[in-house]
Amino acid sequence: MNTIYKQCAHCGAPIKLTTVLPHHSPGGTLWSDGYLEIPGVPEPPVLGKCRACGAIGCLAELATIENAVPPASEAEYNVVPLTLDDYALLLDNLEEIAAPFHPYLRIRFWQLNNNRRRREDDAIPLSDVERANLTELLQLLGEEDANRLLKVEILRQLQEFEVAKKVLGAISTDMANGRLDDKYAPLIARLQQSVAEGNARLMVIYSC
Repeated sequence: MNTIYKQCAHCGAPIKLTTVLPHHSPGGTLWSDGYLEIPGVPEPPVLGKCRACGAIGCLAELATIENAVPPASEAEYNVVPLTLDDYALLLDNLEEIAAPFHPYLRIRFWQLNNNRRRREDDAIPLSDVERANLTELLQLLGEEDANRLLKVEILRQLQEFEVAKKVLGAISTDMANGRLDDKYAPLIARLQQSVAEGNARLMVIYSC
């Protein structure tokens, strides 16, 4: 376990960040929206909220406090994770946020909305807000391999199955010609099956 302290850019208060260092590959569950759950290993936050003043910031960009003295109560400095409402607020104010963060914000909003489908019912339909977010996200994703597969998943969840088939066809051709990493084969196979079936539900790609 590695602990460092960052300094809030707004009020100067310390923000504690703790990284869990696993001793072995812990496995986990990979979902079709790209969300990876690993038991006992919290997802490293990119954005966080200062417990002292409530300001939201990019944690990697905050100054590190060298030789920080730990507080009497460690919880006092813990970073506050962003909620679904926080991401919704950020998306409503994108003009104030640097463009490179926009895809990340939209992906996190998508994944956090999908949490109720992971826990409750994978057949919950997309809301109008979710559809609008995914439509915008499609325009932001590049042509890297992982992003192309995310595009297929977005199209699938939007029930744009014919368009998803065309994108999958190009991806499959690239894989056959050795231009795509074989590690994506299980995901591609699941996407091909679900698109062919007209299935728009959130899926588990693998769990181990």
